[in-house]
Parts: sequence; C-alpha cells; structure tokens
Amino acid sequence: MPARGGRTAPRRSLFEGLAAQLGFDFGDPAPTPTPRAKPRSSRVPNDVPAAEPLTAVVGVASWQHPQATHQVRLPEALIGYQLKRGKRRTIGMSVGLDGVVVNAPRWVGLGEIESVLQDKGSWLLAKLSEMQTRRHALADQRIDWRDGVTLPLLGAQMQVVLSPTHASAQAGGQLEDALGQPVQWEASGAWSCAGSVSVAEGPAQALSLRLLLALPLTAQSTQIRDAVQAWLMRFAMQVFTQRLDRYAPELGVNYTRIALSSAKSRWGSADAKGQIRLNWRLIHGPLSALDYVVVHELSHLREMNHGPRFWGTVASVIPTYADERERLNQVQWPVW
Repeated sequence: MPARGGRTAPRRSLFEGLAAQLGFDFGDPAPTPTPRAKPRSSRVPNDVPAAEPLTAVVGVASWQHPQATHQVRLPEALIGYQLKRGKRRTIGMSVGLDGVVVNAPRWVGLGEIESVLQDKGSWLLAKLSEMQTRRHALADQRIDWRDGVTLPLLGAQMQVVLSPTHASAQAGGQLEDALGQPVQWEASGAWSCAGSVSVAEGPAQALSLRLLLALPLTAQSTQIRDAVQAWLMRFAMQVFTQRLDRYAPELGVNYTRIALSSAKSRWGSADAKGQIRLNWRLIHGPLSALDYVVVHELSHLREMNHGPRFWGTVASVIPTYADERERLNQVQWPVW
C-alpha cells in the first residue's frame, strides 16, 4: 500500500545512514563465521549501566543560603533561600553575598511564594551570579597577614616588615621609604621623606613605604594584624584631625569630638552635638575620597539632612563631589 511504502523508505534510509557510520551494511547478508570464530551477541551485557540523563551528568547550578529554610527548583538552578515572615502585605526578596532572602506575610502559602520565585527566576540568577563575582573579588582583596604583605595607604603602597631587632616597639612601628629614610604625613596632605621635598598624592605616584614592626619572624597572623591595625588607627586619627581642622573653617562650623569607626557599611556620621565619627579604613583610599567624606560630615553640622541646601554646602568646598563620591564607591578596599 502507498501509505505503508511511504513509511518503509525513510526507515531504510535511516538504517543505511547508520550502517555507513558503523562500517557495515545492514542490507548485506551476515558473513559466514570461521570455525574458530564465536558469533557476537546482540544483547547488551548486564554489567553495562544504562545511560544517565544529561541533567544528572552535567547537573544544575546550586545556590544555597547558609541559613536556608526552603528551596525552589528552577529549570537552570536549585536555590536554597531563607524565608522570613512578618507583618507585611507583599512578598519581597533580596540577594546578598550569602544568597537569597525572601520576606513574606504570615498568611501567604509556600505555593504562592514559589510561584513568585519562578517568575523572578532570571532576575535571581543574574543577581546571584553578580554576587558570586563580587564574593570572588572580596576573596582576592582579603589580607594575608604575613611578613611582606602590602597595603594601600593614602595613595602609596606600604609593605609590612617584621624586624625583631628594630627599636620601634615603643612607637608601635616606624614608617620609612625604600631607602630606609623616615617618612611622615604632613598636614598639607603629602608624604614627606627626610632630606627630600614633600611628595604629593597623584595618579602617577609610585611611592613605596615600609612599616617596620618589632615582631619576631615567627609572629602569628593575628599578632601581625593587631599590630598593623593599632598603628593604622593612630595614624588615621592624626590624618583625620588634620583634614577636619582644614575644612571646618571653610564651612564655618566647629566639631566638638572625633572618634574612629569600624562600621562595615558607613564611612562616617555626624550628630547635632558636633561629634564626628569616621571609618579608619578610609586611609586605605586616596586623599580625595577621604576629603569628600570629611566635608560631607562637616556639612551635616550645618544641614542635618541630604536636601538641596546640604549638597550646596558640600559643593561650596568640593564642586566635583559627585565624581569623588563615585570614586569612593569604586575603590578596591582591602578586606580585613
């Protein structure tokens, strides 16, 4: 019949194509085996495992929050998320370095939550990928506390050197240049080496400094970290005071107290009493970024808000404050 014949021709064509690939023709008669030859079995041996599905071999990406309470399976990934319930009207979600956090009303069922996650699947995966890249970058910036580690310091590079016999124990450390000459930070905003002119900060500057610490070569990483941090915080207080004293008169304000901060998400703060708090890690960045934060907080002593008058006050001292703010956000800060 024509219909049957129409089905037979493609099937034969397929067999012939396979035969060409395997090196013999399904249409030829089987060769007569020699007396010693054993006929080959067409059955698959029992010990050969069945082919696994492609997804089982390749797998899917897995993103798990360390405090995950639930998980949702997307076509491309398995996401373990932390679910928080509270007094709210809508389902919200955020993606941080740890992963996905979902905030939902108490009355919303898991099915509805999962439906929202499915709808936002592409967005979630994009953000998780961004956070993974950021996490790797932070890992590269993490400080390896050892003899010879290098840290940025106000536009220069400072190498930590353990020097057990150096007479720097009382001072907590001594800063010098590559030639062994003492180095100081001037109130004018420049490095000063003994017997030489001041070296101003700038993009082309390649000033190499060494911080000598009276620690044994066998010092533990925690000892080195604590000694460096103590020196840096004293240095930060010196520099911050100088910058505040420079800009406060220009803004017509008086600050009453300065304190160092170790906040992870804030560079500085100011209150109505004239108290200024600055993050000591600012000394790892360029002087222009530090000055922006100083002027920003001093401006709050005139305007305790972020309105137009506040930004006008900042601009009166730093007209390019928007560029400096962006520069501050782009700095690759060491991770302590």
